[in-house]
Amino acid sequence: MYNTYTIGELAKILGITTETIRYYERKGIIAPIHDEKTNYRYYTTWDLHMIIRARCYLGFGLTIDETAKILQKRTLEEIDDVLDKQEKTIQQNIIYQMNLLKKMRMNRALINSFEEKNFTLRMCPGIYRIDTQKCYTLDLTPQEQDELKQFTQYVPFIFSTALFPKEHIENQNKEFYFGVGIEDQFAPLFDIKETEYVKYYPSRLCLYLCHQSRSSQILTYEVLEPAFEYMKKNNLELDGDIFTQIVSMWKPDEEYFNWHNIWIPVK
Repeated sequence: MYNTYTIGELAKILGITTETIRYYERKGIIAPIHDEKTNYRYYTTWDLHMIIRARCYLGFGLTIDETAKILQKRTLEEIDDVLDKQEKTIQQNIIYQMNLLKKMRMNRALINSFEEKNFTLRMCPGIYRIDTQKCYTLDLTPQEQDELKQFTQYVPFIFSTALFPKEHIENQNKEFYFGVGIEDQFAPLFDIKETEYVKYYPSRLCLYLCHQSRSSQILTYEVLEPAFEYMKKNNLELDGDIFTQIVSMWKPDEEYFNWHNIWIPVK
């Protein structure tokens, strides 16, 4: 009834390898005619179109095993259930990729706008933040380690960040905290909320400046003295904890370098 084709002929028509066709056969996607006399396998146009349909499902992101199963479904409703689930997965991936593109563009914009010691008033981004260390010493409880381990799974949306508590600055305490943060606009991607260890800092009016630091120079609130002088001249008062965003890091020789965006809440 049907014309038959060799595996080589079918492979040539589809533009795939003969091994790929054998792979589909092993997965139960196609069932060629087996000539017991010659031990050859022959394929019909049904096999051609089953392979095309299988490749469509693979193109939707289904695995080969998921594809084999969907081709064995008996009703359109069963097939639609599988495709509905995959549609949601694709949509989630698109949302993630769009946010990833946005994050990359934001990072590039920060790099291109870096200008040290230039003071401007801006709204800082809202961030969720978790401490990793006090000054330069890691000192985490097992619970804090677990929370931090979870937080680091959010790369590349997270950034390193220093924190200068308001009370430390007022008391001339040189201790600061280092940690990891993420802008609140990306928090819904990972369902991030405040916890005992994750603190939220909302968007607010800040004095903004940039600063380059290095591993040979200990970071202290004293690097902010020019900003404090600017605030005094312009009748601005410190109105909360100061945090930084590390825009980029590099190590050209034996020393580490950071570029910080610094946000000083003011009123």
